[in-house]
Amino acid sequence: MQAVLWKNVFRLLAAMLLLPSVSPAQPLEVLYFEYPPYYHALPDGRAAGLIVDLAGKAFDKAGVQAEFRFVPVKRILQDMQLGRPVASLGWFKTPEREEFARFSRPIYINRPVVVFFLREKEELFRPYDTLEALLESGKFFMGRVAGLSDGPQLDAMLAKYPDRIVHVTADSVRLVKMLQTGRFDFFLLPPEEIDVLLRESQVSPQDFSLKAMSDIPQGNARYIMYSKTVDDALIRKIDEAILSEIGDLGSKP
Repeated sequence: MQAVLWKNVFRLLAAMLLLPSVSPAQPLEVLYFEYPPYYHALPDGRAAGLIVDLAGKAFDKAGVQAEFRFVPVKRILQDMQLGRPVASLGWFKTPEREEFARFSRPIYINRPVVVFFLREKEELFRPYDTLEALLESGKFFMGRVAGLSDGPQLDAMLAKYPDRIVHVTADSVRLVKMLQTGRFDFFLLPPEEIDVLLRESQVSPQDFSLKAMSDIPQGNARYIMYSKTVDDALIRKIDEAILSEIGDLGSKP
């Protein structure tokens, strides 16, 4: 009986040794996708953007060698779920993601999102002061990038209206183009993204309107998301650096 027990222990230890991990002494592979102004690739291939800069300060303070790599959204989530020892920037924390990933302290907090639509449709949107009423009316379709979250509260609200949501495999620039061609009537957008998005989309700001809704919560916190194979000590080190370089934006996840 004891021999069988020790045999099982050795098997478990061997399996754990085969699982890849990142320790504080090793480079950390940091995945990101095209989502200005938070993160995007420069012409020379380097990562840049608001959250890239904030994370870079924390990595430097923690003495972590971060290797940024541009990867599509779906691939990032797949790598996390498969347990590759990677991190990724600027994600919202959701219960579904916590099943396969860990999260840093908050690294950035968005301003509340607004409804973004074509100016020619202003009269149609005028009677509505809440997002819930907009969706409940059955008159509008909302565009949304597949695989992304708008935070727990909005995710829960949107889940009640699956037939009013058009999920697309695209980035925000493509969403603007699809809005122009009538694939849907609006999408949600944090105000800090608007200027960059319009410039990247090469469209006229005069063609669009935005409207705040009274039931849209305060801006969501964004985090560094880690695969569960990333070393706990490394995550703690980076958390300490976030507190030092960025400040306490909320409680520890």
